[in-house]
Amino acid sequence: MDTSAPTRGRHVVFGIYGAAVVIAGLFGYALGYVLQPNIDGHAGSLGPVTFALTPLNLAVYGMVMVGLMLGVLLLLVSYVARFDDATPTTVEER
Repeated sequence: MDTSAPTRGRHVVFGIYGAAVVIAGLFGYALGYVLQPNIDGHAGSLGPVTFALTPLNLAVYGMVMVGLMLGVLLLLVSYVARFDDATPTTVEER
């Protein structure tokens, strides 16, 4: 049995997670750059925290939000996957 397959699969999932966070940051920066003339002087808020709407702040906001949302889901899936004790069987073994 090949034991390296789950490890490679885990690396792929974490790679996609990292790529999604980076892409969210790029889109946030691009959105802030395009909308910057229209949002000068405006502020965004995240609960009690208020921040200026700049390209860098929107990039960080996008990365944090996507990272948290996908990170929580990824942690839940990896936690539940620990309880998978099924062993593959063939038709002859049944």
